[in-house]
Amino acid sequence: MQLNGVHLNHCGVNTMIKECIILLFFLSMSIHLWADEPRSSNMNIWTENDDVYVLHTHSVTAWTIRKSELKVIDKKNGSEIFRAETTPFTKLVPVDGGKYFAGFSDLQAGSLPHGYNFALFTPDGEFISRVYVSKKTGHCDKVSQSVSQYLRWFSKSPNIKLAKDENGSIKSIIVSPLYYESSPCKLPIGDQLVKLEK
Repeated sequence: MQLNGVHLNHCGVNTMIKECIILLFFLSMSIHLWADEPRSSNMNIWTENDDVYVLHTHSVTAWTIRKSELKVIDKKNGSEIFRAETTPFTKLVPVDGGKYFAGFSDLQAGSLPHGYNFALFTPDGEFISRVYVSKKTGHCDKVSQSVSQYLRWFSKSPNIKLAKDENGSIKSIIVSPLYYESSPCKLPIGDQLVKLEK
């Protein structure tokens, strides 16, 4: 066989084809691995009720959390009621008319060191629930999850209902799901954490 004036024997062509296939395989693997690197996020979000502002800021690069902080500020005098390091939330919403607040995160890598991607807390900073939601935990019917980048489980405008007993104590938290046709996510009270092992 001749290619551009160069004589190639049958064995040489087969070897070149095999080497090209191997090279393409490794290139595709490296592109795939690069594509699933944990995503970075820099965010400042807030919500409020009649009395307080709830502020959250985070800076996350892949698995490294540079900063992730939650603050509650009194509207009347501007004083800080509460401050804590938290998982990097990507959404904050008032719950039950502002009696509570909920923080949600779809950052899988950023949430795992803290062990939760949902929190329900009071305006004075008491955590009622901190839960890690994923395909494996069984809190939601359907979860869209990559290997390390994202974990989508709540709707863009999550609706939250609190299931209470006859004494008014919260028994569980019902969250509207990511997919319209799915059953609502049912989250427990207390800590249900899934942390990375060091």
